[in-house]
Amino acid sequence: MAAALLGSVLSVTVTASPANAERGRAAQKLNWVAMGDSYSADVMVPPWDAPADSDGCGRSGFNWESMLARDLNEAHPDWVKLTDVTCGAATIAQGVLGPQPADRLGGPPVNGRDHGGWVTKAPQIEAVNADTDVVTVGIGGNDFGFGDILFNCLAIGAEQTLPVKYCKDYYESEEGQHWLNEHWQIVEDGLHTLLADIHSRAPRAKVFLLGYPAIVPSAFGCTYGNFHQLGTVRLTNDAPYLDGLERQLNQRIADAADENQASYVDTYASSDGHGVCARGANRWMYGIFSDLVLPPGVEKPADPAEYQCPARDQVPALLPKGEACTFVHPNYYGALNQRNEAEAAFEAAGLTP
Repeated sequence: MAAALLGSVLSVTVTASPANAERGRAAQKLNWVAMGDSYSADVMVPPWDAPADSDGCGRSGFNWESMLARDLNEAHPDWVKLTDVTCGAATIAQGVLGPQPADRLGGPPVNGRDHGGWVTKAPQIEAVNADTDVVTVGIGGNDFGFGDILFNCLAIGAEQTLPVKYCKDYYESEEGQHWLNEHWQIVEDGLHTLLADIHSRAPRAKVFLLGYPAIVPSAFGCTYGNFHQLGTVRLTNDAPYLDGLERQLNQRIADAADENQASYVDTYASSDGHGVCARGANRWMYGIFSDLVLPPGVEKPADPAEYQCPARDQVPALLPKGEACTFVHPNYYGALNQRNEAEAAFEAAGLTP
């Protein structure tokens, strides 16, 4: 998939008007702060920091923010100054607005703990200030507990009982629905609080909220029990149900953006058909476990311990040695699509050279 073409070069004339004065300032240097969770850090796209330098966040050197910043600066040198504080496992409360404890860090490289251990991360929001021109945020999945739901679906789907059990039935029960309602409220309240804080710290900044890319809009092409895909998630009922929850999450993120003077960046529509069940380069999303998809010119880490996890040991017979604990995250092609959608949003806002 080719990267989107950069927009044509804009000539900027600074006049006495406030709008043009602000634009002229941005033309000198676009101060961009990137915040978010593992889908913004693109934690399963090599390369990462060496284990000795790892801070536990797992930010990729080819996450979508890094790729876009490099391309913008190639088209117009020093156009962008990117401050990337994205971090895997971040939530709004523990990561963005508040500190992210060391026990909520997991790499990769996962063996960073062997080099002195990881320490609590300062709130990502502290990187935003009055000089910030652009803020991008990809957050909400961990607040909602999408990973917990997926783990539950894996566990329920693995039960060999008759009648067959579905995790969809649990979340539509009184107990499960109560849990969902609580977490929907956490997401909505958190997004509104976050956006208010961003606007308070950086009143003139353009703010972009990213939605999540398609994981499994349909189960077509998936095989039950294939951990390169959705493992033991039931494909007839639970896979479409998970997709419905993800679409609801994206809608709440879009609504929060609309209600708080921010722009929503849709990465779902363009990634439809490129989820965990797709093949080859058409597959932009890893399954539960996968072999790493490497960006051009990047070599696979020599030490498999850098990207494996304890969960892999639970199903060793199903996994060739060296596969990664990817747990439904974007691969390189998915990160490239995120980059392209964000660039289109930047261009529409007049932020590309």
